[in-house]
Amino acid sequence: MDPETSSVVWVDQKKAPAKSLDDLVNRVQSQRGVLDEKFARSMQQTKHQREILEKKFEQARQRAAADPNGRPPNPFDND
Repeated sequence: MDPETSSVVWVDQKKAPAKSLDDLVNRVQSQRGVLDEKFARSMQQTKHQREILEKKFEQARQRAAADPNGRPPNPFDND
């Protein structure tokens, strides 16, 4: 625990020892399945994120081509 923020900084979790080799093999196989699912989900998100960013970039390029002398809005001008 961090005394200043009262938050948990590190947790040591001890794994229960496997009762047999079969239990250990089953646990590893189930973890592999979960990790494969997470990896596939992450790949899909990355794929869609790339498509979204490409669309945004293309729209920005089209706006810049339509008005070559225009300047993008300055976020500090809104103060």
